[in-house]
Order: sequence, then structure tokens, then C-alpha cells
Amino acid sequence: MNIYVVIAAVILLGLTGYAVYLLWQVRRQTQQQQTRLAELEQVMSEQKVKRVNSIRILAQGVLNEELTPTEAAIRITALLDILGEGGRAREQHVALYKLADETLHIPRMEDWRALDKQAKRRYDKERLASEAKYQEFILDSAKRLAKFELSAAAE
Repeated sequence: MNIYVVIAAVILLGLTGYAVYLLWQVRRQTQQQQTRLAELEQVMSEQKVKRVNSIRILAQGVLNEELTPTEAAIRITALLDILGEGGRAREQHVALYKLADETLHIPRMEDWRALDKQAKRRYDKERLASEAKYQEFILDSAKRLAKFELSAAAE
């Protein structure tokens, strides 16, 4: 037998083995990616459920007068936007978005605590005026959002 044929066969066998090894690695990586993707989709689904429940709880808080309409509007509109419902929700819950936009400049948390009493009263007066302007519409939105479901487009 010719030595060149033997060398060629050994090289061919080595290359075949290497190709099989690479194919095995690609399949393993594909399976790992699919597993990670499924896990991420599960986490995202759970997060969506939590956000939907948060919207319902916030809306119920407005209806039960446990939460100011301003606080609920800011939180609910943020959650709706995160869920991908922003465009549709802006049409259906105009008053919530308007209230949130009108009161977003009011200081919160540490900034609120740092204000003097006069500034707090001025901001409260402004907030209450905005809430009164949209009160009827906000209650209507809260009733609908207490039963909120994701649209097919956002799922």
C-alpha cells in the first residue's frame, strides 16, 4: 500500500472526527441557547403577570380611596408603557396619562421631604386641582383597569 494513501486516510479520518466534534458542539450550544431562551421567556411571562396584577391592585386602590389618583396614574401609566400597552392605553385612559403628565414635576420622596410647608401646600393644591379636573374619568379608568388584561399585541 502506498504511504500517501495511508497518510491521506489518516488525515481524512482526523478531519472527519474534528467535523463530528464541531457538529456535536454546535448542537450542544443550540440546545443550551434554547433552554436559556425558554427560561427567559418564562421569567418575562412571570414579570408580565406581576405587572398586570400591580395595575389591578393600583386601580382597586383608587376605587377604595387607599391611593391618590396622582400616585396611581404615575405608576399605572409607567406599567402600561413597560407592558407595551402605551399607545392603546393612551387612547383608552387619556385622563390617567394627562394627570400623570401634569403632576410628574411634583417632587417625590426625599425631594418632597426637603420642601418647606408652603411649597408642599402649593404642590398639594396643584395636585388636587388636577385630580378634581379628571376625577370622573379616572374613576372610570380605574374600574376598567381593576379587570385589566393584556392586549394580544402586547403578549
